[in-house]
Amino acid sequence: MAVDRQRALAQLQQETFDLLIIGGGITGSGVAREAAHRGLRVAVVEARDFAAGTSSRSTKLIHGGLRYLKERDFRLVREAVVERMRLLRLAPHLVRAEWFVFPVYRGDPDPLWQLRIGLWLYDRYAGRSLGTLRHRMLRPEEVLREEPLLRREGLVGAGMYVDAVTDDARLTATVARQAAAAGAVVVNYAEVVGFVKDERGQVVGVRVRDRLAGGGPDQGGATPGEAFVVRARKVLNATGPWADHVRRLDDPASPRLLRLTKGIHIAFTRERLPLRHAVTMRGPDGRIMFAVPRAEFAYAGTTDTVYRDDPARPQPEADDVRYVLAALHRNFPDAGLGPDDVISAWAGLRPLIDPGDARDPGAISRDYQLYWSPSGLITVAGGKLTAYKAMARNIVDRVFPETRGAPADEEPLPGGHRPPGEAELRERAARTGLPVEELRWLARHFGDEVDRVLGHLRPEDLQAGPRAARVRAAVRYAAAEEMACTLADALWRRVPEALWSTDNGRGVAADAAAAMGEVLGWDEARRDAEVAAYLGQVQAMHAWREAL
Repeated sequence: MAVDRQRALAQLQQETFDLLIIGGGITGSGVAREAAHRGLRVAVVEARDFAAGTSSRSTKLIHGGLRYLKERDFRLVREAVVERMRLLRLAPHLVRAEWFVFPVYRGDPDPLWQLRIGLWLYDRYAGRSLGTLRHRMLRPEEVLREEPLLRREGLVGAGMYVDAVTDDARLTATVARQAAAAGAVVVNYAEVVGFVKDERGQVVGVRVRDRLAGGGPDQGGATPGEAFVVRARKVLNATGPWADHVRRLDDPASPRLLRLTKGIHIAFTRERLPLRHAVTMRGPDGRIMFAVPRAEFAYAGTTDTVYRDDPARPQPEADDVRYVLAALHRNFPDAGLGPDDVISAWAGLRPLIDPGDARDPGAISRDYQLYWSPSGLITVAGGKLTAYKAMARNIVDRVFPETRGAPADEEPLPGGHRPPGEAELRERAARTGLPVEELRWLARHFGDEVDRVLGHLRPEDLQAGPRAARVRAAVRYAAAEEMACTLADALWRRVPEALWSTDNGRGVAADAAAAMGEVLGWDEARRDAEVAAYLGQVQAMHAWREAL
């Protein structure tokens, strides 16, 4: 189902909703899908693009959180492991099982016997659905056969277990589409600027400004700066790092709920970091980190530092990159990785619930809670990408208890019904002229909706080369059916060239802007402005290099 932004804007102004959700990240989109699945009338307004914040800046793992077992947070781990297995089934094109190697060295805080017990629990929580993907323990020589680049000195063994990897931004955008298909009204670039209250001071709606009106892709509607009212019985603040800001729009005296911490990741070509599997590793200070393969690339992270600046602009800094490079050098000393090998980097914020003390960020719970303000505004704080469906079920149960007992939502995500196999991709390659490796890329990102994407491929696209042809078709699809409104929406989140190409999408930016412009009616000046804005964001991603 295509998402029509202009129509959705009109619906926002015409209806009264059961639930209005502020925030189009994975939490807001997941709650919208669950509530709409139960027959509630739902709207979502997002101030920027879907997944523009934390939901596109994670470690891109769907995992149980093995380290939380040590903290005895068994409920959180069990929930995450069960949800991991569910997403492997419901979104096979976006969530893929991946073997992880967890090496143990002399002097590590967690001995091998303790890791063995943890992995046994991990598998037990997954149940029979894990099948043959159960953990095994490795002797040092077996570890090095699996991952030859790992440090040999002091190696006493490893555990090898299964978790999953994902494309977090595409997962979020796809969940938002699924919510729309269930009847939710979802709109990006719709910023909440205030609340509407009744005579008792209870929230009955919000004032929203269309940030694209007048000069964006949708002409007409509200003029720039003009706010309109959206009415709803209940309002949920699911804005992640912005939750405290939204609470202060309701009540300037609202106490702070969150402690924001920043995590960064750096990416390389697989040639420079030739991982065979994902590796659970330790940083120089003993912190658990990951090195993860992703097609022809690999990435590593993450940091965990307190963040007090603008939530809209977290960036990797030189010290962050040095820390991750030091961890890689410690674990893969022969790889010789340095700053010049980094092709991309990203920073995200964890909206952790402030425990009210000075504990280390890594010791703060990743669980979530709901808070009711005196005005009736409901805020969700905390949470994990992996457990978004379980969070959504619990939140709707609590906010609308009369809907409890509704059938579980086990519908595969768009694209996840039957992703095409190799023979089908080769047939499409022969039919379209697009090389099979480009079709594999489309299948990894769009699943069984590949043919809908190929419906936007034009014969003249192939003259620009295979990569440009694939990007042109995919960004047209993103603009026409996934509410991508800017070039950055497309190349950072829908068609993620910014992170996963050696030129960060520079070589296809003009092609992509021209293709999106055909769908959205951009003139030459608008196309040039989109390209300039995108290239500026790419440059900002690499700003840390100046300090090195």
